[in-house]
Amino acid sequence: MEVPQHPDPPDHDPKSQILRWAPPSSQESISSRFLLGDGNNVHVYDIRDTKWCAHINNGSGGAGKIMNAEFGRTEDEVLLFSDFSARFTVWSLTTGRSVEIKDPKFASTRSFGLRPGNGVLALLSRPGPQDILTLHAPSSHAVIKTVQLQTADAQGLKWSPDGRWLAVWDAPSVGFKIHIFTADGHLYREWNGEVVEGIVGLGVKSLEWSPRGDFLAIGGFDRRVTLLSTRTQFSAAVFLDHTPTIQLAVGDVWQEQVSATSERRYTIAAQPVSPPKAPSPANDGSPKSGISIIVFNAEGTFVATRDDSTPTTVWLWNLTRLAPQTVLIQHSPIKHLSWHPTKPHLLLVQCTHDDSTVYVWDSLKAAPEALSIPSDRPVHRLEARWLSTTSDKKPCIVLGDATGYVLAWPEGRDAILRFEHPSTPGVGDESEDSLYEILTGKKSVPDGSDTVALADDAWDEDESLSLDDTFHGRGNAGSKERHDLSTTSSLAECF
Repeated sequence: MEVPQHPDPPDHDPKSQILRWAPPSSQESISSRFLLGDGNNVHVYDIRDTKWCAHINNGSGGAGKIMNAEFGRTEDEVLLFSDFSARFTVWSLTTGRSVEIKDPKFASTRSFGLRPGNGVLALLSRPGPQDILTLHAPSSHAVIKTVQLQTADAQGLKWSPDGRWLAVWDAPSVGFKIHIFTADGHLYREWNGEVVEGIVGLGVKSLEWSPRGDFLAIGGFDRRVTLLSTRTQFSAAVFLDHTPTIQLAVGDVWQEQVSATSERRYTIAAQPVSPPKAPSPANDGSPKSGISIIVFNAEGTFVATRDDSTPTTVWLWNLTRLAPQTVLIQHSPIKHLSWHPTKPHLLLVQCTHDDSTVYVWDSLKAAPEALSIPSDRPVHRLEARWLSTTSDKKPCIVLGDATGYVLAWPEGRDAILRFEHPSTPGVGDESEDSLYEILTGKKSVPDGSDTVALADDAWDEDESLSLDDTFHGRGNAGSKERHDLSTTSSLAECF
């Protein structure tokens, strides 16, 4: 059935640039809250309780617009970054109180991290000429540790998945310089790179922990991924070199071919093969290079990488034997790589070409697959992601932009659950999965009322999914509950 349309709240910008899902609570496996934000307001909604809404207003905006919004340790915490990195504000949706921290270094996740397990907040700031690392207690966000970093220009921090280690990396201009801290903020190790066979590191371009926390992967500008082992006190255990000419000891190199009719398919390339290099404009003195993408699968058995000097090439490394298993050479540069959250053998590849085609590589099969998804939208702005589903469900891809989306099932769609409603004529044979079940992963209990079905033609704006208007009927006895937060007022209910 068609989802009813409601106008947006009066102070809600329909062109909101921020959309975030909350972390799941300890009682739930999938979160039910999300936020929408723009430069002046942030709205938090709950799909299980459409009568509830929280509103955070930027007030007078004296510290600049809201540049970014994230959920904190729980679904009841919202983190706001103001313009010019003037302040970092933690809002509690239960008490309406806020804590302000000045001078965060970046208005992004590079500037902070929440320790897995207990939610200790680590924050990078630069109030003066020196970088500062502070650790803040959960809930109260009181400072429990302050560390003056010996860095020239720290670029970010990341907690290990087990919460034992915190990595801070410096700017590439000073070469390889990574600080490893213990969970209580003590410096454990400083890694400055290694010289192997005359190769000297050129600095850090990307950094990623393996899911099991046994490796810290460092992508350098020298076209190399270095795996530091936590079991050997963060010494270099493995080097993954992206050579300009590919010659695999075991495995195939698959190259995408595009026909005159725009049909896309893969063929095995004869080895050795040299993938296309990134063009270097005549007026550009700094050619593209370095490992910008490092993505581990859920089990930590595979890692996918991309070297900017060969932007159409995906290297797929098998970490059980520490060697590349295969290489994909695409027709267009790689835009995004993502592993399925619960199926570690599936990799999604999105490129920058002009049609809505995505690619799936399955480590259990030989050849990758090109999936052409019908679309009437400008494809250069579309984003493709895996829909987070349980391992017993068939994989699903979401392809869309700010105005619409489409769902694609590479292996076919699961059987649709139908409910019988004998007391409601004409409903029993027509209702499909409810929106509640699709978004939460839980089965709703049939109560004889209509279920909200996901429109088959999700590109149709007349059938786009919409939340009930939080402000509709305000002042009436049956109006929806709303919480307002601002820089000048506390939490209040609106009736």
